[in-house]
Amino acid sequence: MNAFRETVPLAADEVWVKILGRDCRVLRRSNERVLEESVSLLEQTYRDMERAYALRWGGPPSTVDTTTWLLMGALNLAHRVVRLEQEASQQTQNLELTLTRLLDDVPDASPAPSNEI
Repeated sequence: MNAFRETVPLAADEVWVKILGRDCRVLRRSNERVLEESVSLLEQTYRDMERAYALRWGGPPSTVDTTTWLLMGALNLAHRVVRLEQEASQQTQNLELTLTRLLDDVPDASPAPSNEI
């Protein structure tokens, strides 16, 4: 454990997590399982960023400012979430439109035949 982590008191809703081997102090507003999944997803985002960097520039970044890299990863992940939410919203709108069209194509119930003779 590093000295900073040992000397900085945590607020009631804060925890220490390791992200790619680095200690990070984060707010925790969910259960432990969700936090672990979030850290795993964030780490995968960093690995994706490193691969994209390597493809673009021919190798991994030689030095990385940790704070900048963490912020870039978090922003990248936030962008993915927003894009997925937009896609889900568009799919919902498309489904609603399709259902409306189908309902418009269904004829209204015809009146019951009368028994007049």
